[in-house]
Amino acid sequence: MTLKVENVNSFVQGAQNTLQMVAGNGGKLGKVFVKNAPYVSKEISVIVGIIGDLKGEVIFTMDESCGIYLASKIMMGFEVVGLDDMAISAVKEIGNMISGNAASALFSHGTKVDITTPTFYKGTQGDVYNFIKPDSKLICMPIHLEGEQVFEVDLHLQ
Repeated sequence: MTLKVENVNSFVQGAQNTLQMVAGNGGKLGKVFVKNAPYVSKEISVIVGIIGDLKGEVIFTMDESCGIYLASKIMMGFEVVGLDDMAISAVKEIGNMISGNAASALFSHGTKVDITTPTFYKGTQGDVYNFIKPDSKLICMPIHLEGEQVFEVDLHLQ
């Protein structure tokens, strides 16, 4: 499948718009690159399925500290010290919001997609990608937030 620039841009814009709304900082897009197997994730990930004209997944992966930072932002500054059920729900909601914004942007380009309920994953590096074939490509869009926080958007389309 040939990946169109507007498909990738829809996810970048969806992420930056959502992060701006939630965290007051849309972040700075780093160098977009292709991840090859073996795939490496960060400590926590949110996976959202994409169905319709495009099929695949978008995986939001970050260090635990970034997840805590974003959870505290979406919870309006409430101090989050760890990834309890409420913080996990907040991080999943950020993935859901980004995916919804991207789906709307895709629709404006004539691409109809729907998204699945987000799944939260915490685990060993690479485990989150165990369902992706080794010959598949992931487009990685790193977004740099405050300090050293990096929020990765990994797009896998079949």
